[in-house]
Amino acid sequence: MNAIKRNIPNAITCLNLLFGTIAIVFIFQNRLVDASWMVVLAAVADFFDGMAARLLNVSSPIGKELDSLADVVSFGVAPGLMIYQLINNPPYSWIGLLVPIFGAIRLARFNIDTRQTTYFIGLPIPANALLIISFPLAIAHNEFFGNLYSSSIVFTCWFFSALAIFCSAIMVSTIPLMSMKVKGLGWAENKARYILVIFSVLAIIILGYAGVPLIILLYIILSLFANPEKAVHE
Repeated sequence: MNAIKRNIPNAITCLNLLFGTIAIVFIFQNRLVDASWMVVLAAVADFFDGMAARLLNVSSPIGKELDSLADVVSFGVAPGLMIYQLINNPPYSWIGLLVPIFGAIRLARFNIDTRQTTYFIGLPIPANALLIISFPLAIAHNEFFGNLYSSSIVFTCWFFSALAIFCSAIMVSTIPLMSMKVKGLGWAENKARYILVIFSVLAIIILGYAGVPLIILLYIILSLFANPEKAVHE
């Protein structure tokens, strides 16, 4: 029974890896919307494996390593290949493969950095993946973005190339970004988090999937003011 209990979080982590692998298969079939939803499911599994570990009070070195390996696939390789397909203009398409490389560096740093408990240094790789997958969803479900993507090959090539470079750089940056974990519900200590949540709800209601990039951008901007400067030097 203890062995089963100990491996429940690992089983959920394997679901993360499975969804990420399915996403890659869908990308090869040019089913980017389906692939995007697989990455979303991978993110859900990634959230619940940590929750399960805390609720069951179990942890192991293999669980931490397995989580990182699954994240590289689901939130690094899959989004990188997605940008590769979105650029769709060799040799520029290869720029998309920067994402899994820098995602792996981000995870390796995170695993040995003891400071990132109440805040993050650089954009977490799951958030980066959600930023990337919002574009295929916006193109498919938003007429304006769909027409823009299909009508301007030059624009889409340069835009998604720039997106890949931005995403790669922000993951390994030294920018301190706030965690969404809260110790209390007070306004003063959580003002930035409440603003982000309210803006996120409004952005999704008004803009749909196209609101996700704006949410990530606001998250970065708010973090620049919400995190204490001394946190970076602790």
